[in-house]
Amino acid sequence: MIPKQFRIHIVLIIAAVFMIVYPILSEKPDSEKAEKATVVAMEFLQLIDAEKYTESWQMAADMMKEQVTEKDWIEKLTTARTLSGSLVERVEESVNYSTSAKDSPEGEYIALTFASKYQKAASVSEYVTVMVENGHWKVAGYFIQ
Repeated sequence: MIPKQFRIHIVLIIAAVFMIVYPILSEKPDSEKAEKATVVAMEFLQLIDAEKYTESWQMAADMMKEQVTEKDWIEKLTTARTLSGSLVERVEESVNYSTSAKDSPEGEYIALTFASKYQKAASVSEYVTVMVENGHWKVAGYFIQ
């Protein structure tokens, strides 16, 4: 039996752990959403890997299209792939869910991170953000670092 004077400490510790852990757990997407978002992200990345930049831009969310023109998209990806070479390997590192994104409207977002290796770039991180638009998951952002 726990002495009476220590019971409040245990309650406070449990409450503190709950306050820390709950937000972390609530930011994980359910498996169905994560799977759908991952499929869309992989289709998008496969288009880029095949140098089908126009098609990748066309399947993107309207929000992304408003931020970068098709011409700029093609030019930036062509330059990036010239510098990095062809894809050698891509491994999914993380999948995170959120209902908000910086400078974006409220909604459902899944951010995927991939550890990638290219012919001329041994260690690259790729970030793909997928969002729900008109009931469908679409790519809202793609960044390489």
